[in-house]
Amino acid sequence: MTTLTYDEFITHFPTKISKSLVKYVTDTVLKTSRYLFIKTVKGIQSAYCTHCNNQHYPETKLKHKQREQAVCPHCKSQCRVRAAGISRKYMSDQAVLVWYEKSVRDRQAITARIIEVRRNYCGDYKNVETVYHVGHMYLFEPGRGTFYTYHRERPKTVYSAFDRYFSGSIWPKFMSQKNIKHAVKGTPFQYSTWEHYTRFKNQRYVSDMVEFFDLAARYPCVEYLTKAGFENFIWAKLYKYKTYGAINWRGKTLQKVLRLSKTELKELKSSGLKFKAGHLRYYQIARSKGLSVSLPEAYVLADVHGGMSETYYKVALTFAPEAVVIKYLLKQLRNKHYANRKIYDVLSDWRDYRGQCEQLRMSLKEERYLFPNDLHDAHLKLIKRIKLKEDKKVNQMIESRLPKLQKFCFEWKGLLIRPATSSIELFEEGKALMHCVGGYADRYGKGETDILFIRKIDQPDKPFYTMEIQKGRVVQCRGWDNGDMTPEVRAFVDRFISKKLLTKKRKRIDITGIEQGAAV
Repeated sequence: MTTLTYDEFITHFPTKISKSLVKYVTDTVLKTSRYLFIKTVKGIQSAYCTHCNNQHYPETKLKHKQREQAVCPHCKSQCRVRAAGISRKYMSDQAVLVWYEKSVRDRQAITARIIEVRRNYCGDYKNVETVYHVGHMYLFEPGRGTFYTYHRERPKTVYSAFDRYFSGSIWPKFMSQKNIKHAVKGTPFQYSTWEHYTRFKNQRYVSDMVEFFDLAARYPCVEYLTKAGFENFIWAKLYKYKTYGAINWRGKTLQKVLRLSKTELKELKSSGLKFKAGHLRYYQIARSKGLSVSLPEAYVLADVHGGMSETYYKVALTFAPEAVVIKYLLKQLRNKHYANRKIYDVLSDWRDYRGQCEQLRMSLKEERYLFPNDLHDAHLKLIKRIKLKEDKKVNQMIESRLPKLQKFCFEWKGLLIRPATSSIELFEEGKALMHCVGGYADRYGKGETDILFIRKIDQPDKPFYTMEIQKGRVVQCRGWDNGDMTPEVRAFVDRFISKKLLTKKRKRIDITGIEQGAAV
């Protein structure tokens, strides 16, 4: 399709503001812009309604800017009260909306306009007009979306004007689903499943829906991906997440879009799992390598890509072929200890276990050591063995670090945090909370990592949560049996990060990036 010039593009839009748009603005967008202007003459108060343009004499005296709204007896509108004789130099109401209509040139296409509306009350309050300013404009035709800004510039990609230009609270944003439904009726977009994508995770967020309709215009597969239960892939696009090349957006059938055979597609649907693009891509890559991995297994294993999981996975591959590593990881995930946990837990424990084997001079070339049947149990046993070889030198190193680690001491809302003081404390911490921090003593002493204990202030000696910091970042924070942080602990950790880890050079940190599946 040839690129539309602005002159061609503009012919798809109406030249006048429609009655339905005026009604929507009056009844919804600027509904709160209704006032009773009060005036008192010779002790008699009158009130003028800006909505119905009628005047009345209130039975109860009204006050300027009173908290409660007053009701106009003529139009029954809820109105804010203002004194007529007080300056209104800066008094105005404004909002922004998106308005959809069928193209006036092509009835199979739809248009969208971002419209700023404003009412200025600085002059005669009996003669206030609603000003409409049409800014960004969109045209969606089967096969393409076209966008022109208010400067008559055509960006390379269609983006949300709500997001880019009206994110401040001064601009209340409005989108009418009823308006969209009316606009798409009788067009291919009627079946695009747009109704599924109006509510984003942030409940305060209002979408202008233009990015969805651009996606639906270019890729008809949006409709049958949604109807087949694969909304996750569409949401990934709308949230600007990576899809890793897992989706063939121009595919003509569901199998071609997902790059799966009919048998695989059937397996995916029957699994009941909410696949994301990362899960699907892992399966596609595993299949291309000839690895024997089912779709449900791929769902679990996909987490080996990204973050520390990927680092630990690559190291594991230096000890054994990938097929062998995958088989072992899946076996451990069937272990009751790792049930309902993430692949990161197994990889982290396995990495620590291998380090313990090397410390105890147990050859990882022997399969019985490299692949223990019960990784968690073997891990804990080695912790105890290493503890029996308690090294005075390690404690001396830890003790020498303590003065510098005091900077991490912190208290807030009934919790405190402090550094571990010895290898014995680390061992007792791991024993009490059923995790493997006892094996971190050597690394802690050498300064390769920092281990901090979170305690309740009224129980300072009772293990509660254990935190690991590397290079000024929280790597993991785990409780009993490697349990995740409670909301209370999470809030404490976030506060600790903001007070103790942020610097002038690092004003912003992704505190949500803490590995929830970590195993200290």
